[in-house]
Amino acid sequence: MLVKGKVAIVTGGSKGIGKEIAITLVREGAKVSIWSRTPEPLEQAAQEIRAEGGEVLPLQIDVSDSAQVNRSAQQVLDTWGKIDILVNNAAALPKAVSVDDPAKMNPFLDMTDELWAEEINTNLSGVFYCIRAVIRPMIEQRSGRIINIGSMAGVNGGYFSTPSYSASKAGLIGMTMLAARWLGKYGINVNVVNPGPVLTKSAAFGQTQIEALKKTIPFRKGGEESGFLGTPQDIANAVLYFASDLSSFVTGTKINVLGGQVMG
Repeated sequence: MLVKGKVAIVTGGSKGIGKEIAITLVREGAKVSIWSRTPEPLEQAAQEIRAEGGEVLPLQIDVSDSAQVNRSAQQVLDTWGKIDILVNNAAALPKAVSVDDPAKMNPFLDMTDELWAEEINTNLSGVFYCIRAVIRPMIEQRSGRIINIGSMAGVNGGYFSTPSYSASKAGLIGMTMLAARWLGKYGINVNVVNPGPVLTKSAAFGQTQIEALKKTIPFRKGGEESGFLGTPQDIANAVLYFASDLSSFVTGTKINVLGGQVMG
């Protein structure tokens, strides 16, 4: 029970990596508010969390809207009286890379103003809005954990990314370090988890892209050739480390859960 009695917010918590993070935190003793734009997956995820015996507050919200973020953070405070953990997982995935043939891609020429705005607004502005909304109660209680979900695209530019996705994830890493520097004196830890290619129901990559990425990942789970993709649980485990006292003196840093795709 590594986070027993803690109150957590997980944005993008209705499916995939976000849902696994929320369920993992609940299993380890936390109460969790999951935030998502889509109502049906949100309620389904809430039912799964309740089935685990956990307390959950599902809130339909678009994190790119600062007013919605502020209202939702207040709802969590009104419900449970505190916020201990924020996991910024909500993200607009790089839609311009959905084609299965990499040779047909030109991420700069394919990028529209609308796609640029959507990815920046959700992946970067949304993270800022959420951090700003929770740090006041964290400052008052002199403790808190903020975990931002980045990407390999923010570390090395990515392989099948878009300009806005890579820029937003690199910006998220920079914002994490600044937040860690300024919030450390209040006992607030701020860190990043960078996932690599992860096997989910709504995978961001096509099969041709997956095969290309496979060549860049040296690690194989169990020594099996098929074990080159991460799982949502791999990411949730890294988040749990940052959310718990296991990382009590760790801040302003990142864990790359990439199977060695990026070294160092």
